[in-house]
Amino acid sequence: MTATRHRTAPVRRPSFTGNVAWSVIGNGGYALCQWLVLVVIARLGSPAMVGDYALGLAVGAPVVLLANLSLRTVLVTDPNGAHPFRRYLLLRLAGMGLAMGVIALVVLIFHLPAAVVLLVGAAKAFDGIGDIYQGLLQRHHDQRSIAAAQLVNGGLTTTLVASLLFGTSSVAWAAAGSAGASLLTWIMCCVPLAGRFHNRPDPRAKQHTHRAAGGVAELLWTALPLGLASGVSSLTVNVPRYALEHHLGATALGVFAAAGYLVLTGNVFFSAIAQTLLPRLTELRVNGTPAGFRSLLHQALFGVAVAGGLGVWGAALFGSGFLRRLYGEQYADQGGVLTVLTLATVVGGACFVLDAGLSAARRFTGQLAVNAAVLVAAALAALLLVPRYGVLGAAWATAAAAVVHCALKWEVLRRAL
Repeated sequence: MTATRHRTAPVRRPSFTGNVAWSVIGNGGYALCQWLVLVVIARLGSPAMVGDYALGLAVGAPVVLLANLSLRTVLVTDPNGAHPFRRYLLLRLAGMGLAMGVIALVVLIFHLPAAVVLLVGAAKAFDGIGDIYQGLLQRHHDQRSIAAAQLVNGGLTTTLVASLLFGTSSVAWAAAGSAGASLLTWIMCCVPLAGRFHNRPDPRAKQHTHRAAGGVAELLWTALPLGLASGVSSLTVNVPRYALEHHLGATALGVFAAAGYLVLTGNVFFSAIAQTLLPRLTELRVNGTPAGFRSLLHQALFGVAVAGGLGVWGAALFGSGFLRRLYGEQYADQGGVLTVLTLATVVGGACFVLDAGLSAARRFTGQLAVNAAVLVAAALAALLLVPRYGVLGAAWATAAAAVVHCALKWEVLRRAL
């Protein structure tokens, strides 16, 4: 009698192209909704309200990103599954609690609009907790579920912000709607979607490595350089905003933020490529195929250059008219600002790709040194350009920092390879 063999059907991995498509859909939908939030505040409120909301983002985002410790990247690039997911989650929860404490301290010291800044910070913190669940999905190449969570978050945020702002005419209530949407997405979407993978072993993971790992302290030590680098990078992006708010007030910051949100489409596309590249580049590194690693990076950089060139051309031709139709006449003369910010976004897109290469190569410390140098460059550029050229100076300061960032990251990655 012939013995019957039972075989477990292998889990079919989504294609690289399919994952890029889902990543673009998810990031694009979320970014579109974030931009719509700004449009709603601009239309139902005033440039000063936009400035207050942008200030909340400028304060909360760097603090939350620093407290994130880039644990999602560490989770995705962990070659041997050395730490269980619950360890990542515990560290992320502690980090978000610490971030909210720091944001509250900043509000007290600098006398910022407390309700708006704290609520926007809470929204970012809830997003940060959901992000670590999305990291588990990314590790298993499930970009479709990540896209679903992003679309739910974006849709809820837009709906609640618009409803509360229309009903109350208060930007603080609008910020509360954003925080509520992020909380609901974390609990009702991210947790169930990622729950399927809690007990599924990663194909790269070795057996019995969790006991050998040094616990939360070792994970913290591994993630700290990359987390500091991410926090410094977010601070760098917001330095021109701080300078604008200091020299020209919330209205100028609102105009700059409105123009800046239009280039989020580029960031969405470039971030989608980088997120999908990261697990693939990690596998190429672990498998010892440097030629494939380099080839994939070069293809991605070429794609960024082509798409970015088209974006800058479009902004130069149609930027002013687009701003007028979207936000109103008071934003129409910022076409030059939009063009410069688009150029900065293209250079930043190359940085996304280079960051994916460095993270896949586990070169975390080098990224911290580079980002610290870029922060200094951004601060100097803002100090020189914003007082003299105002909103356009802030845009050029952003572009200058992006060029320095890209050049240094390229050199670090070249040496690493």
